[in-house]
Amino acid sequence: MHHTLPPSALRWRLPVDEFSAADLRPKEEDRHGRPGALGQERALAALELGLGIRERGFNIFVVGASGTGRTSTVRELLEEKAKTERTPSDVVLLYNFADRDRPWAVPVPAGAAPGIKKRYDAFVDKMLQALEKAFESDGYIDRRSQLDAHHQEKTDALLVDIDKEAGECGFILSRTGSALTLAVADDNGNPLSEEAYEALDDEKKAELEGSAEELQSGLEEALRKIRTLEKETDEAIEKLARETAVQVLHPLVEEAKSDLAGTSPRVVAHLDDVEKDILDRLRRLVPESHAIEEGGEETQAEPRSAKRLSEEEEEGDRDEPALLRYRVNVLVTQNPKAGAPVVLETLPTLSNLVGRIEHRVRQGESSTDFTRIKAGALYRANGGYLLLHAADLLRDPAAWEGLKRALKNRQIELDDPGEPGRMVTMASLRPEPVKLSIKICLIGVPEIYYTLSRTDLDFSKLFKVKVDFEIEMARSKDRLLHYMRFLAGLSHEESLLPLSIEGAGRVLEHAARVCDDQHKLTTRFGEIADLVREASFFAQKQSSTEVTAAHVRQALQARADREGFIELRMREDIAQRRVSILTDGSVVGQVNGLTVIDLGSYAFGSPVRITCRVGAGRGEIVDIERETELGGPIHTKGTLILKGLLLDRFGRHVPLCLQGTVCMEQSYSDIDGDSASLAEVCALISALTGAPLRQSVAMTGSIDQLGNAQAVGGVNEKIEGFFHICRQRAPDRVHEVIIPASNARDLMLGEEIVQACEQGLFKVTTVQTIEDALFVLTGERWNGPTSTSPAKPGLFARALAALEHLAAVQSLVNMQPRAPRRITPVPRVSSSKAAKPPAKAAAKKKPTLPGRSR
Repeated sequence: MHHTLPPSALRWRLPVDEFSAADLRPKEEDRHGRPGALGQERALAALELGLGIRERGFNIFVVGASGTGRTSTVRELLEEKAKTERTPSDVVLLYNFADRDRPWAVPVPAGAAPGIKKRYDAFVDKMLQALEKAFESDGYIDRRSQLDAHHQEKTDALLVDIDKEAGECGFILSRTGSALTLAVADDNGNPLSEEAYEALDDEKKAELEGSAEELQSGLEEALRKIRTLEKETDEAIEKLARETAVQVLHPLVEEAKSDLAGTSPRVVAHLDDVEKDILDRLRRLVPESHAIEEGGEETQAEPRSAKRLSEEEEEGDRDEPALLRYRVNVLVTQNPKAGAPVVLETLPTLSNLVGRIEHRVRQGESSTDFTRIKAGALYRANGGYLLLHAADLLRDPAAWEGLKRALKNRQIELDDPGEPGRMVTMASLRPEPVKLSIKICLIGVPEIYYTLSRTDLDFSKLFKVKVDFEIEMARSKDRLLHYMRFLAGLSHEESLLPLSIEGAGRVLEHAARVCDDQHKLTTRFGEIADLVREASFFAQKQSSTEVTAAHVRQALQARADREGFIELRMREDIAQRRVSILTDGSVVGQVNGLTVIDLGSYAFGSPVRITCRVGAGRGEIVDIERETELGGPIHTKGTLILKGLLLDRFGRHVPLCLQGTVCMEQSYSDIDGDSASLAEVCALISALTGAPLRQSVAMTGSIDQLGNAQAVGGVNEKIEGFFHICRQRAPDRVHEVIIPASNARDLMLGEEIVQACEQGLFKVTTVQTIEDALFVLTGERWNGPTSTSPAKPGLFARALAALEHLAAVQSLVNMQPRAPRRITPVPRVSSSKAAKPPAKAAAKKKPTLPGRSR
């Protein structure tokens, strides 16, 4: 049964009389212009489950389309929940005196890490100043001088006898540092020059050499005793320096331990290691504490103050800076009053996720130390929540594998992966792993979720909770109120002009249009918010005090003008008859179909001329789009269903000895979808029966093999596309569109179409079967075999008569004798010299649209 819809059924309108200006005043929760969880009750229930279970593997994957508020909503809920939870510990890195390549990772109370670093730095400064003062004090210098003098006395006593013996033999004993040398003396007691020595006779030289050999054994014994004495003196000086350092260092260490006693036992133990290491490295930290007199004069070592050591720390003195061991790297610190952390990482590479080790290159050499280790998002969010966008995460396979490894091992292990292309393995740092307790929320589209579910074995074990964000919600008065408050909150937060009731109603009507459903509203709040911003711009431009429905219409029209360049060009081609579309008269085997062209950010409808021709054959229906590889698989399916429908309607009564061709004329781009199958079957029946079809009517709809009309998508764009062509060509004539009855609730047509229907210049008719559609197109009844209508033959009888005629023609063709086939021998050609078939001429292909029609 067909039914012409009244104008009131073509569009849902907000009943503005049921609302007041008070409904556009945002409540406190709406003042930030966020839709919250409006229409996402099922998603909230799943999210509550995922957040409530802390056991392993119950991480969350949020599935939803972009613009539905999934990220902002989840983040707000997490932040609200995190405020009531315990703040996790800070983490500091300390130098490992046993293995410097594996620094300690020490958890400390929340907010304590900066204080620990500051306390360590203050300790180092005080320690250097105290040591400098201690080793420059009169007491230390006196005791040190006594040790030097005692050392000199013993050394001189050891050399008295050997010096006397050398003088008796004509030699002079000289001492340079710890080395002793013999020189031949002249008559004045001075060293003999080389010229004078060469002038001596051979006998004298031999005598001197013999005496020198006799003295050499004594010199060696004296040197051995001197070295032993120097070792004893060094030990005494070391002991003195250590005793002096302990007197000033131990109180400082105990004071620091007392200040940091409430942080961590490992920090207190580390201070003991610091004290021991300082005492073992006094020679480097305070070189003047071990300066030894040489040649009776004290060696003056350059003072190494805290400033000088800090400069060495920056420049990288020797293998590592002098004071590096006593520094603290604050890896993670938390605000103790903020609750659990909620971190959104927008660039989840491996280094940003796990952490990185920075290197410094000086003079072509790369170096690093534990203070250059930087924490990643896993460290910062440990003990709380980490939000990641799945598409961004999967762009770096190493980041995805690193995240899974951390979740499976329940600890964060930071290692330097090296630079890409590095051929030589470099020694690097590897801090201690940190225990991981975190809730991961991945956010992505359904395609990513189902792909990971099928292809990654670990995914279902690590992300057990799926949270689906809907792209639309059922319309109710309560949700309309919340929606209006969201719009008001957005205007308040962004300082936009306030919406009037009519303006808000027009925005809500567009929210229903986005869904293609009169009974639903879109949850793509980002798109709706953009519309409000654009409408406010036009309102401000016109010096209005509020955003009205006219401003919203203007914003929608401006958006269509920006995006609709291709649509306008196609309308121009139809208006100038470059593309043939008839909107009046009747034609056999031709009907106006409706297509929608999707360009991604913009979609529009356009009519297409569908033609069909039939003749005698073997029951084949040729789809020209399929044969030319322009039709997609769903379009091909629609054509095959058409053949099944013919079998259902006529196959039991007469052989289907026909061959039909179906074509979408002047289509040069890819086509997919089955929404033209209703129009194709009507064109086929018209070509078979000779019944002309009204060209003032366009139609869309799919069919099943039983002849029922089925719902299709893009119905609003399709109707509007045909309406604009008709209004441009003949605005005073009546035109009509046929749609399936199941699409009636999807109608959210433009206001100008509704006005044309009110004036009787345009009709929207719904049908349930192909028989209903054929009646609207031809004015003739079907009158099938079970019909009780009068004797006047209907389309069914005319189709049977045509099929019987085609069957007779086909039988005559089959009865004609065939000429005997002549077989000519083909000479055998070797494979290497086989003739190649002629190349097919390349067909001239017309430019295609950057979208697909359906």
